[in-house]
Amino acid sequence: MDVIYRAHEWLADRFSWIQYPKPRVRSLSGHQHGWRARWATRPPMNKAAAICLPTVMLFVPHIGVFLAIASVIFLFVYFKN
Repeated sequence: MDVIYRAHEWLADRFSWIQYPKPRVRSLSGHQHGWRARWATRPPMNKAAAICLPTVMLFVPHIGVFLAIASVIFLFVYFKN
């Protein structure tokens, strides 16, 4: 993958009609940055709040059922190891 990226940069330097490649999403050092780093270093959620969250969402008028379903999905993703 690195060879293709470098070749794309080289071609963009030589030919004006070739655009530069998009910046890399991953850092070269391998450390996460941006949203991935924030998600990896997120603080632990209060377990009592996590248990009550879907129930509280049911009290939102009109869309409470959908919010409760979305909160259950979010909690599965959040507590997945």
